[in-house]
Amino acid sequence: MNILIINLDQCEDRLEQQQQQFTKLGLTFERLPAVSIQEISTQDYERLAFNGQRPMKQSELACFLSHKKAWQAVIELGKPCVILEDDAVLVRDLKQIIDDIAQLHHIDFVNLEVHGRKKMVAKEKFAIVATDYQLFELYQDRSGTGGYILFPSGAQKLLNYLEASYPKLADEFIYSCYTLNAYQIEPAALIQSDKADMYGVDVGVMHGSVIGLIKNNHVKQDAASFTSRLKYKKNRVMQQLYLGIHQLAGILKFKRREIMLDKDRFKLD
Repeated sequence: MNILIINLDQCEDRLEQQQQQFTKLGLTFERLPAVSIQEISTQDYERLAFNGQRPMKQSELACFLSHKKAWQAVIELGKPCVILEDDAVLVRDLKQIIDDIAQLHHIDFVNLEVHGRKKMVAKEKFAIVATDYQLFELYQDRSGTGGYILFPSGAQKLLNYLEASYPKLADEFIYSCYTLNAYQIEPAALIQSDKADMYGVDVGVMHGSVIGLIKNNHVKQDAASFTSRLKYKKNRVMQQLYLGIHQLAGILKFKRREIMLDKDRFKLD
């Protein structure tokens, strides 16, 4: 299974850390150059970033487009891939996990991470991989795109969803694509570096979110006008309504709970 790491050209330190981590894991990866804000024209930003619940920052749109680029790569490769952001911290069992998941059928997407928020997952497990990791059907998640396994069928569903929708925050977009046959691994196989303290995992160097670090260029947009405020408020209300209906529909089969993480599994030495 190919492993793709989304990485901005200027984030060489993150790439070096991933190379060190993957050497310890006995795995290799391919660098997928992230989309930078310089690659997004003013016209494209104006067209794509102002259709949701609030205006997207250029860095947020660039993050979304970087993940879209990864989905397209999965289609081109024609096989499931691991898609990681460059601050991903991984368990030592990753190779066995991805080898086992590659053999499963009727799966579009597997979330590898936990991100400090509860998720709605099936009450009964779907499969066991790498001896003692369990997969649960993932019904609702709210945050985190640090790492996931995407099958070509899932990549196509996400791209099809984009044709009928619009760019959003990458995690919001993925988890609002309700046609995905999505699953969650437990214990979590990944955390993002900035969540390490929360789970007591020693990561050496901790990285913050690239979205928060990038300085966005000033683009004139009348986001404060009455019409714009009304549009964003309407979009927020509609999104919350859809989310509420979705949660109610799954309340009998799924349970909202924390996903377990075993910090000892992140020790690679």
